[in-house]
Amino acid sequence: MRELNKREKIIIATVAIALVVFIVQRLIVEPQSRRLTKARKELAFITEQYSGLLPKLAGFKNLRSDLVSKERQLASLEGALSYKAEPAEIIHEVSRRAQVHGLQLDHLRPQRTTVLRSRAGKAGEFRQLVLNLGIRGRYEQLGEFLSSLEEQPFYVKVVELKVERGRELPQLLEIRLQLEIVVRT
Repeated sequence: MRELNKREKIIIATVAIALVVFIVQRLIVEPQSRRLTKARKELAFITEQYSGLLPKLAGFKNLRSDLVSKERQLASLEGALSYKAEPAEIIHEVSRRAQVHGLQLDHLRPQRTTVLRSRAGKAGEFRQLVLNLGIRGRYEQLGEFLSSLEEQPFYVKVVELKVERGRELPQLLEIRLQLEIVVRT
């Protein structure tokens, strides 16, 4: 065998380098490039799904905070409402309180009674009674009446309050009240 001259050595070295680069390209770089492209597509898909979940997560957080506040409200009601009464007793007590404080009762209509569940899930332990009242009186009498209801052993919430100057007797106000009363039954 004859010895290769400088030019032939350069050609063989160039071919060898080209062959090594080709093999590295085919066996290492291209598979890694395909994996990287696939990973980028998967990342884009996951990012899209994540961005779609964000509003749902926010809605879930709102629902959870609502649930926590309702549980707190129920716990406070359960603790405060040791007094047991029927809706008829509550209606009688509200009308009696109005008369005691000098208010003239035009009407007292129960709108609805709702059975509530306790934290333990028992139905019927609490009832919510909605009352519509039409009364006449002065501001001071109304304030005393509402204050006396607040001191009762049941939960009272004023849902609606409308006050107008009296048509027949201008010195008296015509008052429309809607009360939500929760009581243990």
